This record gives sequence, C-alpha cells and structure tokens, in this order.
Amino acid sequence: MTTDNQRQAAPTPQQPVEPPAPPPQSGAWVCPSGAGSDPGSAPSGESWEVTDPWLEAEREYQAGNRRDPQLGFFANHAEKEAAETHTIQIVDGITRQEEAKAQAELAKLERAKLTTGATRPPLADPSTITLEFAMATDTATVKLEFLLDPFLPASCVVCFAGRGGTAKSSFLATMAAHASPSASTVWISVEELTDWIKVRHIKAGGASGTLAVVKAVASKTDAQGRIIGSNFNIYEHLEPSIRKAKEGFAEAGKPPLRLVVLDTAVGLTAWVKGESPNDDAAVKKLLGYLQALAEGHGLTIAFIQHSNKGKHDYFADTVAGASAWTNSPRLSFVHARDRREEHAYVIRVAKSNLTQAFGMAYKTLPVHVLQAREQGADSVLCQVHPGVIVWGEEQSMDLYEDATRRPKDDDDNTTGLRPPSLTDNVVACVVEMVTTAVEPVTRDMVQQRFGRSIDRRAWLKVEAQLLLSAFMYGVSIEHGLNNRVTYVRTTTPSVPPAP
Repeated sequence: MTTDNQRQAAPTPQQPVEPPAPPPQSGAWVCPSGAGSDPGSAPSGESWEVTDPWLEAEREYQAGNRRDPQLGFFANHAEKEAAETHTIQIVDGITRQEEAKAQAELAKLERAKLTTGATRPPLADPSTITLEFAMATDTATVKLEFLLDPFLPASCVVCFAGRGGTAKSSFLATMAAHASPSASTVWISVEELTDWIKVRHIKAGGASGTLAVVKAVASKTDAQGRIIGSNFNIYEHLEPSIRKAKEGFAEAGKPPLRLVVLDTAVGLTAWVKGESPNDDAAVKKLLGYLQALAEGHGLTIAFIQHSNKGKHDYFADTVAGASAWTNSPRLSFVHARDRREEHAYVIRVAKSNLTQAFGMAYKTLPVHVLQAREQGADSVLCQVHPGVIVWGEEQSMDLYEDATRRPKDDDDNTTGLRPPSLTDNVVACVVEMVTTAVEPVTRDMVQQRFGRSIDRRAWLKVEAQLLLSAFMYGVSIEHGLNNRVTYVRTTTPSVPPAP
C-alpha cells in the first residue's frame, strides 16, 4: 500500500527526472550549503551552480542588469584598476626621471654661478635702499684725506706689490711708526715672526702700544713656495680682529685704529673651490669686501702682494695673479730693487684714481740686529729712509727704469786712452747749446739736437759732471714745475759747495 508521502516523492511518467548538465570547462562548481564534500559529484536531490564570470555577465545582461560601460574592454573593475595603477606607476617613473634630470641641470647651473660669482640673491625691498642726493653744500665738505700723503689714503684699500727682498714690509712698518702719534695699527702676517714685527715698530720710532699683531700660521704654499693659505681667513676673522683692536686701543688710551696691514692678502684668504688668486672675479670679490670694511670702519687697509718675474708690456702686469690685484684698488704700487746701489730700492704707482703717477727711490737702514757675524752681513730689521718723490708719468717711469735696468760697463773703463763716453758727449752738447741759446735748454731740446733718447741714468751722470766742473762749464741746473729740469748759463761761474 502506498502512502501520500511516497506518492509525492515518486516521479510521474509525465515529468521524468533529468540529470544535471555537465559544467563548462571554463567554469567552476560551487557546492551549495549542506552538500557533500566531494566536489566532483552532486548529491541526490541537489543542483550545481556555475561561477564563470563571462556567464555571470551574460546572465546579468539577460536579466536586465546591463554591464558598466566605463569598463570598456576590461572584464571587470578590478582588472581596470590594476591597469590604471600600472599606468600611473609608469607615468610617475618618467616624471621622477625628468625631475631628477632638471634638478641635476639646476645644480650644475648653481655650481657654475658659484664659480663665476654670478649668484643672484632675491631682490631687496625698496624701502631698505638709502639714497643720498647731490646738494650744493656737499662741495664745501668733501675732501680727500690721507693717513700719510701720498701713500696711504684714508678709507681706502692700497696694494704694495713687489718681488721678495724689496723691503715692502719695512716700507709699511716705517709709515706705521711715522703715523703712530695719531694712528694705531693692526698687523696680520704669515710672512714674519710676531716678535720681529713688534720690535721693528718700536725701533723705527713707533709709539709704544700703538701696534697690535694678530698671529696667523701659514698652512699652504704654491709651486714657487709663496704662502697661499693659513689658519686666518679674511672673510671670517678680519672684522672681528678690527673690532677687538678698536676696543683694546680705546681701553688703553691709545690713538684710534687707522691702519690695517695684511702680509699677504693671498695667504690670509681661504680660497673656496672654484676661486683662486688668479681669478679676477674672486679677487674683485675679496677687494670689494676689504673696501667695504675700510669705509665702514674708517681705515686704510694696506696689503702686500708678490710680483712676477720677467718683462711685461704693461707696467701693472708685473704683479702676480689676477690683474684685479692692481686694477681694483684705488691706489697700487710696485716695488723693485735699485741695481745701482746696495740696499736701495724704488717704488712707483701702478694704478691710481687719486693722484697723478709718481715714484720714489728709498733705502733701508738697520734698526735692530737679530744676529751679528764677524764675517759676513748681520741679520737685521730695517726701517726705510725715503728719497725725493718724482711726479709725472714719464718722469716716474724714467726713475723706475733707470733703477731696474741692468748697468752697463761700457763707459766705466778708465784704463788707457778711451773714446768719449755718452756722458762726455751729452755734456759737450749741453754746454754748446747753453752758450748759444737765448732761453733755458731742456732735456728734450738736447735729445733732439743729440739725435737719440737719453735715459735717466745717463742724465744723472751728466748733471753730476756739470756740477763737479761748474767753474769750467758755467752751466746751472734748475728744477721747475713737476721737477722739470732746465739748463742755463751762469753769469759768474763758481765752485760748487762741498758734498
């Protein structure tokens, strides 16, 4: 007998039970809840569900759930996001490369600017700019002042250049001692010992307590042995040294600080990478800084510089390194040894914005013995005995050339009968012209008559012979404007005074 439940479970002939369709190869079987653990077969009375994404998309489309048109050719949003992320990474990589390249170019440009001194700071606020207008009252107050005329102008930077052994330090030491009653000095050197500098100042007549020495130790030299580096850096230590010296002189009741000596400027400067004493831009930067200090503190800053060997077409080119060493200061000098005499030297203007060209011969005199020797010369500290200043471009150049020209021995031969020397011929020419001329005779007139140029050394010999034999020649030597020499006939020849 069949029950109702059995009748419901039994299949009817009109509705036969069909087995489940085989799953697509690309799909996956998903076991519904409560199914067996074997994924390969379905339990009786249960059906399988296929999870292929393409079939799901098709079913959704057929069911009315249209596919998102923003997906484009991507299968789903995850694939689209992955592709977009990859694209962003590629773009970011290219951008970083371009930025790195741009930063490298910018760094290269900045290094070039540092090398050439072409760094440009941001523009200043116009309200911070101070303007001074030219007024009629200025003409009565503006004057050129000198600490020691004409060598040390006030509030200026001055260059004293020359080869070693030309008494540059002694020259400045003598001027510092001469100015000590009204001006104190700070001396910074990598060339001389501190005790030598102090003793020379006192022995040369400097007032006690008017010279302060800042110790500096040389740390670097060039191929010629010249010092180009020390533990002192002008940019870092000079202004603090000036301020401390000012306070020290004021507390001691000494004259105010007026002179700073740098021996040498090259050795007292820390040259950074890309800068050197041979670089015009670096030297101009240094001298501009020194000029600002000179004006700000009311000082004369004198620095010593070495000079080159050999002959040069332009006089100022004798200074070693960049041309700015002599061109940038308002006043610069060149020292040289006078070949005509022992312990004698000559100084001449190399460049001046303040005076006309001038030169001067000078000698050194010992003031302190460092080491006495029975045989040979003693080691001494010296001061300078100045000669007469010769003004004028040509006159001062004649003085310099005569002093530095190698002497010739042609007319120094006194043995036997010799032909007339140049000095004898010029003297004869001067006497003849003075005897017949109505107006005073100049050197130019003599040279034109003689038919050649006569150097200063020869003129000195001529004039010495004329003076020694004035009673015979009857020629008087007169000095006019700018030391211009003329020759006139004396009305009553007289014996010259004894030397």
